[in-house]
Amino acid sequence: MQRMELSENDPALVAEWVAIPRDGEIMPAYYAAPRETTAHTPTLVLAMHLFGVDGTMREDARRFAHAGFATLVPDLYARFDAPNGDGATDPRPFIAFARGLTQETVDPDVIAAAAWLRERFPQTKTGIAGFCMGGVMAMRRTHGYGGLFAAAAIWYGLVPDLDPALVEIPLVASYGAEDAGIPVDAVERFRDGLRVDHDVRIYPGAKHAFADRREAYDRDAAEDSWQRTIAFLATRLTT
Repeated sequence: MQRMELSENDPALVAEWVAIPRDGEIMPAYYAAPRETTAHTPTLVLAMHLFGVDGTMREDARRFAHAGFATLVPDLYARFDAPNGDGATDPRPFIAFARGLTQETVDPDVIAAAAWLRERFPQTKTGIAGFCMGGVMAMRRTHGYGGLFAAAAIWYGLVPDLDPALVEIPLVASYGAEDAGIPVDAVERFRDGLRVDHDVRIYPGAKHAFADRREAYDRDAAEDSWQRTIAFLATRLTT
């Protein structure tokens, strides 16, 4: 199965940059949603990966929108003057900016993004999702944010100091067995310690960032993880 590519001009979608109020400032964010929505449309805050709100993140937002989710990707680098990630393959220019994304700087942005979605969809259930660095951000918000998020979707993001027994929202997560930075046994311990509804899968042969069409892309793992994630979120965010 080939990955679906969705244009920003797809007539079935709204896809645009928007301005989000945050602590007296304005934060840019990329927004994608079905053209036809209601107050109950499920919503997602999609945490960006290391390369920022690049073409991959924007396309993922449109894929979520095509599946029925109004999706917002806050530009967490906006305060830093980070480089444009479109087409980038070298992570090194982004590392220093990523290190500036502490819990204290990310939280206001994520909370503002969720609030913006709920203003537009007052009866929504909101999830949080992320790939890689964004997956870590999403994972950190599975405990203590139960009033904000109703589910989490994570690709190859793990938080070693998070006690899985404390996770309080349903969780779907996908990992590669050949991920050099996330040991399989660490994923298994986390999965086995969860007390919430969850779907955690480890894909044999897949490496880190297997869903990103750069060097490590694994089509089978990427597409299966996508289908699992959409099915999981649809049953938990749709009222």
